[in-house]
Amino acid sequence: MGIDEKYFNEKVANISFVQLKEDADIILNDYVIDSSLPLPVITDKLLRELSGIEAKNEITLERIIEGIIYLLGADVAFIHADEYIKILKAYNKDIDKVIFTRAINALEKDDLEKSGLYFRAYNTLFGSVEGSFYYAMVLEALSKDKFFKEKLDEGNSFLEESTKILEEILNNNPKFYPSYYKLGFHYKFYEQFVKAKLTWEKVLLFDTDPLRKDEVRIELENIEYDYSMELVELYLSNLNYSKAIEILSNLIPKFKKDWNINYLLGMAYRGFGDNQVAIEYFESALDLNPQNVDIYNELGISYFNGDDILGAIEVFSKGLEYDNEDYRMYFNRGLGYLNIGQIDKGYEDISKANIINPEDENIRNQLEILKNNFNDYN
Repeated sequence: MGIDEKYFNEKVANISFVQLKEDADIILNDYVIDSSLPLPVITDKLLRELSGIEAKNEITLERIIEGIIYLLGADVAFIHADEYIKILKAYNKDIDKVIFTRAINALEKDDLEKSGLYFRAYNTLFGSVEGSFYYAMVLEALSKDKFFKEKLDEGNSFLEESTKILEEILNNNPKFYPSYYKLGFHYKFYEQFVKAKLTWEKVLLFDTDPLRKDEVRIELENIEYDYSMELVELYLSNLNYSKAIEILSNLIPKFKKDWNINYLLGMAYRGFGDNQVAIEYFESALDLNPQNVDIYNELGISYFNGDDILGAIEVFSKGLEYDNEDYRMYFNRGLGYLNIGQIDKGYEDISKANIINPEDENIRNQLEILKNNFNDYN
C-alpha cells in the first residue's frame, strides 16, 4: 500500500452516518434511496449543523452527496459503495463534472485532503488523464508540506507516488505535455539531470504556451552543467571515454578552473590510454583542489602506470598527509614499495589498509601472498 492509500484511507474516520426516518425514502430522478441505508456525512459538517438539525429536523441532501464523494475517495470498496455510486449518478447526470470541479476548487484553496479525496473518487468512478494529473499535483503538494514540516521520509514517499503517476500518464499519453513539465522538476529534485533535460525538451516540442516554454528554456540552461557532468559519469561507467572527453573538452573553455572537470578529464584520458595527458589534468585538478585525496590517489595510479614508482609513492604519501585513514592510498603505496623491493614498508602499508578496510578481498589476498612468500610475516 502506497503512502497516499494509507493517508486517504484513514480519512474514513472523519465520516459519520445518519439514517432517514422509517418510510422516509428519497426519490432522485426515479431512483429511490431506501430509508434503511445509512448515509455518510463529513463529521465536522455534521457537528456544525447540529443546531440546524434541531430547527429543521433534517440534514440537506447536498451534505449527504458531499459525504458520499468524500467516503468513496477514502475507500471505494466501503460497504454500500455500490448504492452510494447509484445515488451520485441519480443526483446529477453530470456528476463527473461536479466531482472534478469540486476537486479543483479544493486544490486552489489548498485543501489538499479534500481535493485528494475528490480526485480519488473521480478517478475511480470515471477517470481521465486530467484527473490523474491533478491527483499527482495533490500528492506533490502534500510532499512539499511534509518537507516543510521536516518529515523527510513522508515527503519523499508522497513525491515518489506523484512521480510514478506522472510517468504512467506519459506511458499512455506520450503527448500530454503538463506531465513532462512537472516531471522535469521532479527529476531535477532527484538530481537526475539527464532525465530532466530529456523530459523538458518534450515540453518545447508539445506545449503551445510561450511563457511556459520560456520558463523551461531557463531551467534547461540552469541544469546544463549538471546534465553534462551526469552524462560524463554515465559515459565513464560504460567505458565510452571518447564521448566523455568530447563533452568535458567543450566545458573547459567556460569552466577551466573547475577541478572536477579536470579530474574527470584525467580519468577519461587514462581510460582512453593517454596516461601522460591524464597526469597533466590530474595535476591541474590538484592545483585547484589541493586537499582532495581522490585526486592524489588517481594521480598516484597514473604515475604508477607510467612506471614512475617513486613519483607514485611520493604522491600517495602527500595524499595521506590529508587523510591518514584512506585505505586505498596505503594499499597503492604498499604496492609501490613492493615494486622497488622495500618489502617491509610494503607489508606495513598493506597491513594498515587491511586494518582500515578488512572487507576488501583484494587487500586480503595481497596480504596472504606476502605471508605465504615471506616467512618473516607469518
